[in-house]
Amino acid sequence: MSSLKHQISSAFQSTGHPPLAAPLLSQIAALSTSLRLSPSKLVEAWEAHSLTKNVEELTDASLGGYRSALAKAAGADSATVGKKNVTVITGTGLGKRKPAPGVTPSPATKRSNVIATPATQATAATPAATPAANKATQQNNNNQRNGLSAVDSLPSLTTPYGKGAVSPASKQQPPGSASSSSTVVITPPTKRATPKYADRKNAGQLVTSYNPHNLPTAAEVLASKSAEERERLAPHRGVTVAPHPAASHPESAFRHMFTPLEKRAAALEERLNGMSDAICERYNIKSEDEEMVECMEGIKSENKGDFGTWTPVGLPKQNKVLCVGRICNEAHEGRINRTSIRLEGSRQHSAGSRIQLDLQTLHNTDPKLPQSYSFFPGQIVAVEGINSSGRKLQASRLLEGVSPPVETLSRKEMLEYQYGSENQDGNPLSIVSICGPFTTKDNLEYDPLVDALMKIAEDKPDVVVMCGPFVDGRQPLVAGGEPTITDEDGNERKVSYEYLFANKISLLLEELYVNDPELKTQFVLVPSMDDAFLDAVYPQPPMENQQAGVKVPKKVDGQFDNLGLGYVELAGRENVTRDSQPQRIHCVSNPCTLRINDVTVGITSTDVLFHISSDECNANLPPGTRLTRIAQHLVQQRSYYPLFPAAKGASLDLGRSKEWEMPVQPDILIAPSKLASFARKVLDATIVVNPGELTKNTTGGTYAVVDVHPMKREVLDKGIVKKEGESNAKNDAMEKGVQDRIRVDIKRI
Repeated sequence: MSSLKHQISSAFQSTGHPPLAAPLLSQIAALSTSLRLSPSKLVEAWEAHSLTKNVEELTDASLGGYRSALAKAAGADSATVGKKNVTVITGTGLGKRKPAPGVTPSPATKRSNVIATPATQATAATPAATPAANKATQQNNNNQRNGLSAVDSLPSLTTPYGKGAVSPASKQQPPGSASSSSTVVITPPTKRATPKYADRKNAGQLVTSYNPHNLPTAAEVLASKSAEERERLAPHRGVTVAPHPAASHPESAFRHMFTPLEKRAAALEERLNGMSDAICERYNIKSEDEEMVECMEGIKSENKGDFGTWTPVGLPKQNKVLCVGRICNEAHEGRINRTSIRLEGSRQHSAGSRIQLDLQTLHNTDPKLPQSYSFFPGQIVAVEGINSSGRKLQASRLLEGVSPPVETLSRKEMLEYQYGSENQDGNPLSIVSICGPFTTKDNLEYDPLVDALMKIAEDKPDVVVMCGPFVDGRQPLVAGGEPTITDEDGNERKVSYEYLFANKISLLLEELYVNDPELKTQFVLVPSMDDAFLDAVYPQPPMENQQAGVKVPKKVDGQFDNLGLGYVELAGRENVTRDSQPQRIHCVSNPCTLRINDVTVGITSTDVLFHISSDECNANLPPGTRLTRIAQHLVQQRSYYPLFPAAKGASLDLGRSKEWEMPVQPDILIAPSKLASFARKVLDATIVVNPGELTKNTTGGTYAVVDVHPMKREVLDKGIVKKEGESNAKNDAMEKGVQDRIRVDIKRI
């Protein structure tokens, strides 16, 4: 037995391990030689491995895990040795670990031998040195005699962190000085500290704004009034917040995710046929049968467009046709791209056929300019082109959907909302949008929400739209299942998600009204699929008081009874009849369409913008318009979530797909997203606002302030009949024109 094997065997037996078999001992000896580990290191690694993996004896079966443990031990040792053998010249970052004897040095190691200290130069001059090393040493000595260091002979050297080239002049030192023979080691920069919310320096900073007509803020308008006027407005000013009469969003909890396959397929078919009819109606597109009937009856179609004849998807035609279908991805996995785009027809008209879209021939109204496009799975579009084979449609023109009808109101209604003494009274309508998460990832103190409510108490907006998550299930301190808070006595206690909502959200809102019982601000609470205490289904019903359906232990009884929102309604109203007071808290569904006075507001707390952005294919978009185009899809598709299949983590109940449809074109569309905050106009009548998240990891985020100014009174008075008995023909409906009298500011919390 060789001396190495004998030492290894003795070292293992000294710890009480049974004698190792000869084949096993040979393998361990080979590992010791290749990894350069002494017998004592082998035993230390084995003891650590046996304790960690609960292995009592080293055998052929356990050798594989032990080999991995030895590799880790060898890596740690080499890292320690490497620190001792590194020679670094200031600013160069060329220090390297010395190669093992008999190993051919790498090019980087050869350069480090050239840039050597006197100790390494002496080593290079030994008889064992190679001719190349002797030549490098001679060159180095010549450079030193000429007053130049070895660094000066290299053309350009950079630091390990890319700080720039080393200046030879900065490295010249007088010969014989102490510093010329010393080694200077560069200390790597320390890890950047995580920014904290309390340390932020940009609170209140304006991030972006939409104000094409240079309108003042609501706070500036109120400040310009006299003190007497402000006192007169304070007790009377109020707004009306109600679900839109045309909306069909869920109103209460429902049994979800039990929709059979047939019903899901029928929902997709119904949506495709409905959008197809809407596109054909808007652009006056006819099928061959309809054109033939009109021709036989001598009917001349008015406003006849120049689009091709409507044709089922997959039907070969030699002339120009127009097909309406759903965009699909040929591959079942991966992101859609130009070559994998497929157009799927309806089962009723096209038997579910799918054809390839050839976008090379897609052109703009100007044939010299290529037409821009933006596709995502689930999008329903109309494509004009030639499908001569029945398998590929050579597209020439594209219609990316059709927006819902623009809502109109009578002049009398708008006059009452905008100038009524119990409503706006000629002042702007102020809406603030704050979106969760409402606390940073490193605590459950909800400091950003506290600061936001303090700002709300100061500015007194009319409506605050709060989009979840309120209790974020992704928050590390919540994801474990037992969030811990500190009570008033300073004791830590584990609580339920419902109790956390009542203690942090409801209690803060209650304190807001206790401090100012005359506050007229109303809150709209929109749930999120990331809320830990709510059902993660889309569409999502409004939040309700969570009544316990089963008996719970006394020590946690009371945590599940409700969300504490009832106390918010009673705060400061103990001696006032509740029926005579406006509602403060409005729990709505996700998504929802609201009417706030005369303004239609669409809201969804699901990050649909990010979901579409992650699976979208586009080309020829003008610079800086991609987010606008994605937001435009929501309106053109008449849906708050047009993506299908849904993104990972989004659970769609297709049996209720009508409940996330957009009934009318909203004046304001609030779509919070982790993408960059923005406020932009789409399709001439809708302002899309992404207020961003109130918190970003451990620091603050953004929120949005929306001010809608009233129309000029003379415009509203112009068509109203004031004499009794006269016809109401002049009380004509008119578009609200919110896009021309709105200002949106997105600020940092």
